[in-house]
Amino acid sequence: MSWLDDVHEIEQVIYAYAIAIDTRDWDLLDACFAPDAAIQMSVAGRYPSPAAYRDKARATLATLDATHHVFSSPRIVPDGEGARAHTYYQAQHARNDLAPDSLLVIGGWVEDRFARRDGRWVITARHGTAVWFDGNPHVLGLDVGRGANPALGR
Repeated sequence: MSWLDDVHEIEQVIYAYAIAIDTRDWDLLDACFAPDAAIQMSVAGRYPSPAAYRDKARATLATLDATHHVFSSPRIVPDGEGARAHTYYQAQHARNDLAPDSLLVIGGWVEDRFARRDGRWVITARHGTAVWFDGNPHVLGLDVGRGANPALGR
């Protein structure tokens, strides 16, 4: 197998995550991560395992009418026996009961570490950074304003 084959497989894991979240396919979400992966998302918090993250995602997404996650421009580089990826995202969240201000979009990136386990690539660590917000933060119960994330100190 070539490095380009590995890159393609890693990209498919990144994109499968978005599909899993938006379709609420919890088995697909589990398949994206190693069971011992650590996950830290600047908006959603820190989780010691994918199972803990899945449970939080399931509860949060149950309050929403729709989501749409787009991941793009992954930069994947080899890292010893594994790989690292830096990927941009935009995540749209909708709560119809808040109309006419029912949408919140968050833009940022994720930094992932990957390893090949049982013949397939999985995320072994994820760190997500929300860079900007637009829309109604009450959609997710956040205390943020529109624009750049002030927590980044830029």
